[in-house]
Amino acid sequence: MSEQQKIRVLIVDDHPVVRAGIGAIVGYQEDFELVGAAANAAEAIGLFESRVPDVTLVDLSLPDLGGIELISLLRAKSPRARFLVLTANAGGSEIEKALQAGAQAYLFKNAPSEELMGAIRTVHHGGRYLSPAVGLKAEEAATQPELTARELEVLHWIVRGHSNQQIGLEIGVSEDTVKFHVKNILGKLGVGSRSKAVALSLKSGLMQSNDI
Repeated sequence: MSEQQKIRVLIVDDHPVVRAGIGAIVGYQEDFELVGAAANAAEAIGLFESRVPDVTLVDLSLPDLGGIELISLLRAKSPRARFLVLTANAGGSEIEKALQAGAQAYLFKNAPSEELMGAIRTVHHGGRYLSPAVGLKAEEAATQPELTARELEVLHWIVRGHSNQQIGLEIGVSEDTVKFHVKNILGKLGVGSRSKAVALSLKSGLMQSNDI
């Protein structure tokens, strides 16, 4: 297969072992060409502009910019570019955000290499791909109760271990108001304690581990 016909792939991940592993798998494919591997968003932007990849694999957790923000930025530079999210983040709420930002595929890092290679080919040919595991997470996210912006803010501080009094000081409301929001949060999540609310919000992706 000629170099012009090969699918040009860019990898964006801050873990060297992941970059090397995926790079080796990509390089082994006769119809793929690895054109770059970036450790952060800044490197990714430079490589994207200079190497012009067909498909860019993006991790959501980068040290200098979120993967979703990076996809939005790169897509604005090249609307025809294709993006595949490959992440360890199992949060269902991130899936829809990534797709809205311009990703055509979303896989977890524990996906088999054959599935990843197939997803790259699907995306390159104009298709979309969600692995069965991702589809299940998306369905779970769709059934989550909707919290108000204030309730999400209070939940953020609950996840960080703050008391009602501390939360009130952080967001500028009374302790009684915080108690009101906490009661609503527990009711909407269907749990009976703050600890269960934290566990459920992290498991479902409503909150992320970096909120702690």
